Amino acid sequence: MNKDDIPTIRSSEEWQDSVIKGILKNPIYEGDLLLQKTYRTEVLPFQQKTNKGEVPQYFIENNHKPIITRLEGQMVREIFEHRRKQIGMDDSGKYQNRYEFSSKIICSECGSIFRRQKIHIGKPYERVQWCCIQHIRDIDKCSMKAIRDEVVKEAFLTMWNKLVTNYTDILYPLLESLKNLRINEEQEGEIKELNNKIMELTEQSQILSRVVSKGYIDSAIFIERQNALNVELRETKKKRNQLLDNNGFEKEIEGTQQLLEIIRKNPEIIEEYDENLFISTVEKIIIGKDSEIAFRLINTLELTEYK
Repeated sequence: MNKDDIPTIRSSEEWQDSVIKGILKNPIYEGDLLLQKTYRTEVLPFQQKTNKGEVPQYFIENNHKPIITRLEGQMVREIFEHRRKQIGMDDSGKYQNRYEFSSKIICSECGSIFRRQKIHIGKPYERVQWCCIQHIRDIDKCSMKAIRDEVVKEAFLTMWNKLVTNYTDILYPLLESLKNLRINEEQEGEIKELNNKIMELTEQSQILSRVVSKGYIDSAIFIERQNALNVELRETKKKRNQLLDNNGFEKEIEGTQQLLEIIRKNPEIIEEYDENLFISTVEKIIIGKDSEIAFRLINTLELTEYK
């Protein structure tokens, strides 16, 4: 479609695979209707966002005349399932990464992920490198250069050995500070109340869905009441999450404890790159322009090496 200069739906520069996937998997063409695939934010700037569980969705079967048959729709789903398995995607729709760095290396310039590449294939100096996807697509939009696979591994090796050597001066003080910042009893009580309210609002939403499914209320009234519940539910969740994110430090505390446990089991300096050690300790790698390779660990601590 891009090659044939077919205009996009909303005048974007080019068609994206996610848009095509959304068209092919949309139940509307089989005569069904899925309500609230998107939602509008309630605060400025107002935005229309894809619904990824923020608000409930409602499926209405045989809502209108179809333009494709059920069989054709099923054939599309079977093709998706076949290709999902071919490219290593799990049941949740996420890729099962074949390599430990897949989806973990991030470009500091444009924020895109790095893709694995093989260069000089078949030659004695064949090698593997990682390159920013945006740079591959358009060098004018991102100037970040590729980085060799072995350079990333050497940087991790150096970073890990430094951490093992100095962990008592880094991780123990960090853990103590995080625990001191943990929420107080009053905040814990407020979080509990907000959780209870979220449960109540969710139950009200489910009851409303059952009522409309049996035809007891008009769909327009249902949508109006459902939207009101969704607004209240989002605001309650937002308030609860702010308390957890700003004051809980649960992820940081748990991650630091896990790192300490890993170091206790692996107290020696390592001589070679260890894939399992990398997977269990590193969340992201951020590649910078000035030869920087920053490792964001599972407790969100970032340690930087230079290639």
